[in-house]
Amino acid sequence: MNELHLATTLSRPFRRPTRSARAAGDVRESHGGRRLATGITFASGLVIAGHLAHAMALASTFPPGPGPWPAWLALAGVVGIGVVSRTVSRDTPLPDWLYVILLVALIAPVWLDLSVTQGLLHLGVTPTAAAAAGAVLMPVAAIRGTRIPMTVASAIGLVLATAALLQLESAGRHTVTGVIVAASAVLPMAVAVIAIRGFRRLVRRELDLSLVQSTVATPRTAVGMRASEELAQLDFAAESLLDDVGSGRIAIPIPPESAELAGTLAARLRVRLIEGRNDTWLRHAVTESAYLSKRVTVDDPGGLAGLLAGDQRDGLLLGLWFLVGEQSKGSADRAAHVTCREPDDASEPDVPDLLLSIEVSGVSRRRVDPATWDALGSVGTHDVVAAHESFRIDVDCRVDSSVTAGVPAARGAAHSRGS
Repeated sequence: MNELHLATTLSRPFRRPTRSARAAGDVRESHGGRRLATGITFASGLVIAGHLAHAMALASTFPPGPGPWPAWLALAGVVGIGVVSRTVSRDTPLPDWLYVILLVALIAPVWLDLSVTQGLLHLGVTPTAAAAAGAVLMPVAAIRGTRIPMTVASAIGLVLATAALLQLESAGRHTVTGVIVAASAVLPMAVAVIAIRGFRRLVRRELDLSLVQSTVATPRTAVGMRASEELAQLDFAAESLLDDVGSGRIAIPIPPESAELAGTLAARLRVRLIEGRNDTWLRHAVTESAYLSKRVTVDDPGGLAGLLAGDQRDGLLLGLWFLVGEQSKGSADRAAHVTCREPDDASEPDVPDLLLSIEVSGVSRRRVDPATWDALGSVGTHDVVAAHESFRIDVDCRVDSSVTAGVPAARGAAHSRGS
């Protein structure tokens, strides 16, 4: 069983460190998410108050009876239960079963409101509590996901619009008022969803950039967060296997299954150590970014990107971020291929220490953010070779002489051994 657990741990896919993925995705209860929910709740209260004022104005128009108030009492009960539940479980997520119950409970005020207003549209009487039920879902969308609340609000708006259109013959021009009330159950929710999604997208991008920028300060060939967690997993698996052997849980000679597992561990450790020789900060930054990993490829077999100084690294990272970090709707997929190479004659004083080439596809030069050129300007002097929907940026870099000292000599020694 222990060997099966270790084998499962090693075979599971690994893409991004769990800590950074959780930090980048947690935007509902932190990183300003609570302030967003508070603001949307305040806006929801204003919309509900408007519908309540409308109900008070129409109360005298209703036939003798309870009027619109049973529907409003039902809506107040649903809101009250939701507020109490959220207050009690503020530090824990709202249970799914209670979330579903609250959504289903909105049927009560909608049905009660429609039952007392149906057939009165010719008098200008429209549903009010049912329209307010759509606004009740606005803070729910800020706390939970936006898809389900938007779907429920759209369903409420569709029911109200259908009820108004069914009275077209008798209501006449008042049908327009009924359709407007139906739209008022959906439009505030739609605006809230746009704001919530835009905020979450912005926060995720900024958090992703902040997390990836931690790679800028790493040494030339240090491992990043991705490699660190993978090495930690391999180390744990190796220690568990050795502990099983030392405690006698695995007999000696080692069974074929355990021997195969040990060989897999050793092979993966060797691969990681070999990759680490040329695994620079640039590879870590691209791999660990949820936005750059799918759009940027790095060709740097010699690990030359590690020679760049801190401000040059930061400028290159920001430049790549501006180039492909945000995908415009309706445009081709943006992609960048970064190549790091040495100049042909590095001994000449006028020759740069490092040549960078960034081939960008899916966007034309004129649509690039001007801040991109300022960022790349801190890396080195650059020239642009433009095409219709792609271009290439050639950057000549000067690096600190203390960093590159000994690099040519090492290259020469390696060349001599190879020959």
